[in-house]
Amino acid sequence: MNEIIPAILPKDVEELRAKLTELPGAITFFHMDVLEEDIWSDDIGRDFEVHLMVKEPEKILERWADRGAKRLSVHTVGPEIAKYREKVEIGLAVDLDKPLEEVFPFLNFVDFIHLMSIKEVGAQSRPFDPRIFDRIKEIRAHDGHIPISVDGGIDESNYKQVIEAGATRLIVGHAFKALWHSLTTK
Repeated sequence: MNEIIPAILPKDVEELRAKLTELPGAITFFHMDVLEEDIWSDDIGRDFEVHLMVKEPEKILERWADRGAKRLSVHTVGPEIAKYREKVEIGLAVDLDKPLEEVFPFLNFVDFIHLMSIKEVGAQSRPFDPRIFDRIKEIRAHDGHIPISVDGGIDESNYKQVIEAGATRLIVGHAFKALWHSLTTK
């Protein structure tokens, strides 16, 4: 089953709360991008996953697991991170230009792969890069069962192709409302 998950990149707690109130009531799960700032509110009332786009994720990973994150994506995996798999699903986030051969040895140490489909990470509204289709297929050929998240530039014009390539989770930022509306009004 495929998941379409709204992405939030808040600048502060007020923006986090505001973006959550803008989501349709039926949405009970969201994706939050975390940069070096610690933006959090205990009253969010929804399940969530976090993409830790930080230099040293091992320093804050436990904090996010304790806050209730269901999934955590990190850009490096080692024993200090893999040990948290008992508390939370751990995903390996992979930048668009990183060779997938460097990723394959780590698949047994993570619960999912989080592929970036934009060149420049850390902001929404970046252009979708069609090279992601081959990357999804390459991961799927190497491991037919691992969940694959795709993050960046997904919208109404490309989401079907992303799923057809083998992705199981679509992380959608600025285009979420339009995509959600088109899927729920058919």
